[in-house]
Amino acid sequence: MMKEKNKNSVNNFLKIFKLVFKNEKIYFIASIFLCGLVGLLTSMNVLIKQRFFEKIESLLLGNNLRSVIATGIFWGLYMLMTLLIQGASDLMMDDLGIRGGRVLGDLINRKSSKIDPLYYEDVGMLNMIHKAYQGVEQSSAIIRIGITLISYYIPYFCFFAIYTYRIHPALSLILVLVLLPTLVVQRFRSRNYMLLENQVAPLRRKMDYFRDCISDREYARETHLLGATKYFKKLYNDFSDLFKTLAWKAERKNSLIELALRAVGLVAYVIILLLMFTFTKEGILSVAAFAAILTSIDQLFSFMDYVGNNIGDISSMTPFAINVINFLCLPEKGGEKVKIDNTSIVFDKVSFCYPCSRTFALKQVSFSIKEGETVAIVGENGAGKSTIAKLILGIFVPTTGNVYIGNHSTRDFSGESVYEKSSAVFQNFQRYKMTLKQNVAISDLTMENSQTQISESLRCMDIKVDDYTVYPDGLDSLLSKEFGGTDLSGGQWQRIAIARGMYRRHKIIVLDEPTAAIDPLEESKIYKQFAEISKGKTSIIITHRIGSARIADKIIVMDKGTIVGYGNHEELIKENKLYRTMFNSQAQWYQ
Repeated sequence: MMKEKNKNSVNNFLKIFKLVFKNEKIYFIASIFLCGLVGLLTSMNVLIKQRFFEKIESLLLGNNLRSVIATGIFWGLYMLMTLLIQGASDLMMDDLGIRGGRVLGDLINRKSSKIDPLYYEDVGMLNMIHKAYQGVEQSSAIIRIGITLISYYIPYFCFFAIYTYRIHPALSLILVLVLLPTLVVQRFRSRNYMLLENQVAPLRRKMDYFRDCISDREYARETHLLGATKYFKKLYNDFSDLFKTLAWKAERKNSLIELALRAVGLVAYVIILLLMFTFTKEGILSVAAFAAILTSIDQLFSFMDYVGNNIGDISSMTPFAINVINFLCLPEKGGEKVKIDNTSIVFDKVSFCYPCSRTFALKQVSFSIKEGETVAIVGENGAGKSTIAKLILGIFVPTTGNVYIGNHSTRDFSGESVYEKSSAVFQNFQRYKMTLKQNVAISDLTMENSQTQISESLRCMDIKVDDYTVYPDGLDSLLSKEFGGTDLSGGQWQRIAIARGMYRRHKIIVLDEPTAAIDPLEESKIYKQFAEISKGKTSIIITHRIGSARIADKIIVMDKGTIVGYGNHEELIKENKLYRTMFNSQAQWYQ
């Protein structure tokens, strides 16, 4: 089992390196070359050092001082050259880390757009996604550290091993005495960090959320008004204390292991000195070689500390890197790219259950929408309306049954096949902190003559761009107080969101209660404007307000995941009790 884990860890490291190497080949190779060159130059320093000591030793015997000075100057120039190359190597390694982070971040962003959207409904998957983004910086650091360990320290230790072995094989035990305990200790540290990360990842995500509730602009106003700041601080502190407790336990174990490593290192140092003293006394080791090795041993131990710390850093970062790999290995939403010409929609005995839920959001739902028809789906909260919207748009596929767009089941084609022909506005639409123009154009960046189309979409939603009290810079007005711009009312934002949905080229459009936060009369006015400009398009309006549904050709009434009524407004008023009750309870809104 342990061998399998080690193999998996190595494979994960190789995958990270391959991903970055594939995108930064030249820089990757150049960084390895420079780092390896520095390692080789540093290791050869022991030979030059020994030569210098030999010259000093010969000086005591009456030899020429000029030879000592020349060797000293050469040694100084050699060290200067090594430092210059090391500086260039460090610079390239830092830049490679930045480039590696950019590569991995881009891969995660691409993956996020291709995985099954249903993953975002699963708590476990949300933790994985969060951990993957957290792991980008650590993964780039692993690349940097890994290259340094492989290309710098391996040449150094190999050279030092050969150098000491040629003097006497027993001296090469120096490396074993120093290296082996470090590797063993870091293996235990790696396991501790892995266990810690699995425990704290969910805590970290909750802490981030509680912090946002206190300080993020989206939440702060209401949090302060309700006097809930102390409550969220307490939640944050409680989770923070738990986080610290778990981290302390892991660090305590690692500190005890580190202490054991220091003790072994001290014993190794004593053994090395005894060996060298014995070999010098027996004439196996010259005084110059003794001095060269002795002055290098401190550097060797310093390097081993550095290697140990680096391996420790890798150990602590490994869980994050593995999270990146695990996320990038998730299966992507499959299906073929097909051309959808017919935008009629058919639900055939569709049932759907969200991850981690024991109840079905939809149960054996069947209905059809003709091409170019406007259909409203009404019902109380939790009736399954929004789930239908996500199934129509191909965001989800049914648990059982089929959804057909034209003659194609959404199970069989890629999400892009639907996305290219559809547009949508959801209740929780985004308020992009960008200009008015960008807020609309973002829905279709390939649109030509966008300025004219944007203005037309805004005009259709009765948004007066020339009202400079609201939009001081017209289409270029920045819609964010946080960045020095202006802010809008909820109703204005909702009109912009619908204009954004209408701007996108589409044959199917879904409005999933984007106007739920404004008054019913204003909502009815917006929906009437929407009906006018969406003629000829297959349109789905999802709402719990009956007055707005009257503009539709047909109305579907939902209750607890099933269809309990189907027809136009007049038919349902006569024949459907739930619809009639909902309408009568809301009638005063439209008087």
